[in-house]
Amino acid sequence: MLSTANSLALSLPSPVWKVERSPPQKATSLEPHTFLLLFAGGTLAGVINVIVGGAGFMTFPLLVAAGMSEIEANASNFVAVMPANGVGTYTSRSELASVRKHLGLRLFLAALGGVVGSTILIYTGQASFQKAIPWLLLSATLSFSVGPWMKAQLEHHFNFDGSRWLWLSFVLEFLVYVYGGYFGLGMGILMFTIYALFSHMSLHQANAIRNITISLMTLISIVIFAQAGIIRFGPAVVMMTGAILGSYFAAKIARRIDPRLVRRGILIWAVILTTFAFWKYY
Repeated sequence: MLSTANSLALSLPSPVWKVERSPPQKATSLEPHTFLLLFAGGTLAGVINVIVGGAGFMTFPLLVAAGMSEIEANASNFVAVMPANGVGTYTSRSELASVRKHLGLRLFLAALGGVVGSTILIYTGQASFQKAIPWLLLSATLSFSVGPWMKAQLEHHFNFDGSRWLWLSFVLEFLVYVYGGYFGLGMGILMFTIYALFSHMSLHQANAIRNITISLMTLISIVIFAQAGIIRFGPAVVMMTGAILGSYFAAKIARRIDPRLVRRGILIWAVILTTFAFWKYY
């Protein structure tokens, strides 16, 4: 599947003229303050991701603050947050055994959606992405804020047998994967909502499918972005290392932290970030 996506990316006409790149960077070490910013931000993001999710609200703006263009920060963010879903896939492998029926189709949709979304980002370029950022952040903030409420409503108050509309679930999942290949913030919440509406999966089963499909989509997007030359691997790996450390640490203390407090803090930050994005780009 990955080799197919790689060949697809290689066969496309070169889109590099669409991407406004930052000046070439020397392959030297980062400035100490930039290194500390990215590592500390990645560590905090890893903690957040384990407890309530939404780490992208932290990692994306920090990558921009480290001197990247918005499109580079978005592409590099895929590398920075990749371990979270990879670890989630490994830890939930036992649940995958009970949801294998349509797993192959979902993996195909994730791969195709990743190719489509990432290719759209490359070919529309930096200027279009800048205009889209406020709206993307707004949609991610809304999905993060109302996602749990929507899930609870669907689970407890609607007498709807979504399993009869499985084809619609696959269509919606594909659209979310396209969005994920383009930007990705908030897509996990959207996936949970679709699963709650159109299946009878448990939360752990849904999380297992979400982790493995998003991991595949992320890996394919990284290949495409790397081909286009818009990933800054040095800063991304620093942040990824911090995120791994934060995830490990959070797993040890997650039960002692009230996730509601963390969630409220993320929502406040997301609202501030979205408001600033509208002010900056419009």
